[in-house]
Amino acid sequence: MNISDLQKLFDTQIATLKDRGCPEQILTMLANQRGDVVSKASQTSLKEGRISFLPVVPRLYLSIYSQMAMVRNGNKAGYTYLNPSQVTDVVETPREPYYIFDIEDGEVMRGKAPRQAEKEIKKDGRRGLTEVEVIALGIHTDVLSRHYVDAVGSRFGSNGVPGLGLFDGGPALYWCGLGVGDDRWGAASCGSK
Repeated sequence: MNISDLQKLFDTQIATLKDRGCPEQILTMLANQRGDVVSKASQTSLKEGRISFLPVVPRLYLSIYSQMAMVRNGNKAGYTYLNPSQVTDVVETPREPYYIFDIEDGEVMRGKAPRQAEKEIKKDGRRGLTEVEVIALGIHTDVLSRHYVDAVGSRFGSNGVPGLGLFDGGPALYWCGLGVGDDRWGAASCGSK
């Protein structure tokens, strides 16, 4: 993508968050990163089908309840079935609102159990997305029209991973076991943050 396309993508993502009720202070924090994000993205070569970047809001700034309400499938808003106190990240993430780069939406890991997908993602020098990063993927793309997404960068309880899918036609954040593979699911990853 050229600089102009990256700037348009950035502006579209900020507009989407604003349209879906993201607080102004968070929008400002993300918008202030425009120059750095566009510059970094312009220097990153992407494989076909990957997303240049996505804005991410840590749970500390906006709960997963509020963030899931921004995920849409048609006119249905998202919902979480997870207790946030039982979700932990197993990868390091910034404490402030941030961007992830070079995102693969999970298509290449479809059908692989989260534990296996996580090993393959690490072997490729990438890292699995956390639950808020998967929510960001759901807010800014139509990934759920193609497949559901495991967040192998996070854990739910001791032996589960959060996942973003559809439940009764609406986007839902729930969990599955680390050893359970399903053709409808794939673990998403990013190249950097």
